[in-house]
Amino acid sequence: MRSRKPFLIFWPQYFDGKLSRSEGRRLPKNLAMEKVNLNDIVNAAQNLNYKYEIEQSLKYPRSWWDESGRILINTNGKKKSKVLKELARQIRKNRGKN
Repeated sequence: MRSRKPFLIFWPQYFDGKLSRSEGRRLPKNLAMEKVNLNDIVNAAQNLNYKYEIEQSLKYPRSWWDESGRILINTNGKKKSKVLKELARQIRKNRGKN
C-alpha cells in the first residue's frame, strides 16, 4: 500500500449542497453547490496551483452505488477545512465564467 502522506482526500460529495452533513457534505450551505463533479475540483486545484492525483473509479463509502471518484491534493501542510473552502470558492468562480 502506497503512502498518501502529503496528500488529502477530497470527494465531490463534500461540496454537494443537496446532501446533509450526515450524508457527506463538509461545507456550510452558503458555500455548497449542486452537481459538483471531479472535473470541477480538478480545475479548481489547477487554478490554485495544487499538485493532485485523480482516482476516478472509486466510490464514496456513504454512497457506494455512485462511482464518483476522488482527488488527492497535496495541500502543502494546510488544514483540510481551509483547502476545502478555497476549492469551493474557486469552483464558484470557475462556474461564473461559463
